[in-house]
Amino acid sequence: MNIELKEKIIGFFRNDWPLKLTSVLLAIVIWFMICEYVDPDTDTPINNISIAVNYENSVPQKEGLGIMTVIDETVSVRVGGSRDTIALMDPNKITASLDLSNVTRSGEYDLPVKIDLGGQNITLVEQSIKTVKVKFDKNIVSNVKINVNVKGDVLEGLIMEEPSLLNGYVTVTGPQAIVETITAAEVEIKQDRFLETSTFNCAYKFIDAKKKEVPKTFLTTDIETVDVTIGVVKVKTVPFTVGIVNSSGGNDSAFCKATIEPKNIKISGGAEALDAINAIDLGMIDVAEHNKDFETSLAVVLPNGVKNVDNIENVKVSVKFTDVQQQTFDITNIQFQNLPSGIDATTQERRVRVRVRGIPADIKALNAKDIKLIIDVKDQVLTAGTHHISALIDFPDNLNVGAVGKYQMTVVVS
Repeated sequence: MNIELKEKIIGFFRNDWPLKLTSVLLAIVIWFMICEYVDPDTDTPINNISIAVNYENSVPQKEGLGIMTVIDETVSVRVGGSRDTIALMDPNKITASLDLSNVTRSGEYDLPVKIDLGGQNITLVEQSIKTVKVKFDKNIVSNVKINVNVKGDVLEGLIMEEPSLLNGYVTVTGPQAIVETITAAEVEIKQDRFLETSTFNCAYKFIDAKKKEVPKTFLTTDIETVDVTIGVVKVKTVPFTVGIVNSSGGNDSAFCKATIEPKNIKISGGAEALDAINAIDLGMIDVAEHNKDFETSLAVVLPNGVKNVDNIENVKVSVKFTDVQQQTFDITNIQFQNLPSGIDATTQERRVRVRVRGIPADIKALNAKDIKLIIDVKDQVLTAGTHHISALIDFPDNLNVGAVGKYQMTVVVS
């Protein structure tokens, strides 16, 4: 080709744009015709497809079986079809799942991996994994105790109470071989310093007998977290007190002493409640029917809102009579109290022998005519007839003496 002709051809393509565009389009059409008729089908790989386990409403679920194997494998497939179908397909519609239809009892199964092409006009050429080994076991239900481990300090004068939970158990369901290894559900709450009562929403973990964590992978629970309240309250140590009373009459406290063991108790509660408490009163001990030293046990009862830090439920009280003299007196001064008007009452006894104890000097100063026998009928239903009513021995206020024993009078109402 001479130079002149060559330049004419080049110039033709350089300057004639419509011809050039037509040539390109014609080439594309020819290419697609070749692909369609010469080589119409092709295939392509799809990798890393997750294998789903559709457990809900499956055969093993209906049979009460739980899965014990983590399915973390993926499957790769090769799919085929016409070139235009392959070019237009959506790889995300291709899924894989395990066939659970034959799982009816505990054991290990080679489960088929099913490939779903998502309704696309393609075919499965091959897949990398045909089956997956999966272990199943019978599901059981267990109530597991929740243990709370608290780490941290409080300010001086305060105390941290035992953690409290609305429900101290978590219900867990899962394969028997796993659930039976669980000994507790553990919660840990850690702070440098606890300043006030607070409630914490906490996650928990299951542990076995060796304190190793039991994974929750194959387990279901009724709660995901627990609310734990940590009480921070004031603490105070106060003494016990007890009173001495003689229900038959007199004042024995001057020569009758009570010793309490233990002497003190540590209590906790709100600042306002504790500031009002200087001692824990155990009540009164009646010494009327005791004529020598004795011991007794008294229950510890605290005011509402106050807690027993030392967990002392009962205390021992030793009662001793010191420097006591006894003497017997015949009493004729018998009186009624609170006798309703219109009621005529007398006693069959005209004289009552009363045994009295006390400090020697006061016993010496006591005279029978200074002693009264009081019959209080305030709470009595006085119908006509005979009634047996307890009597109180009344001594002069300035003498430290007391009656020994109980006294009952025969009252005649007419």
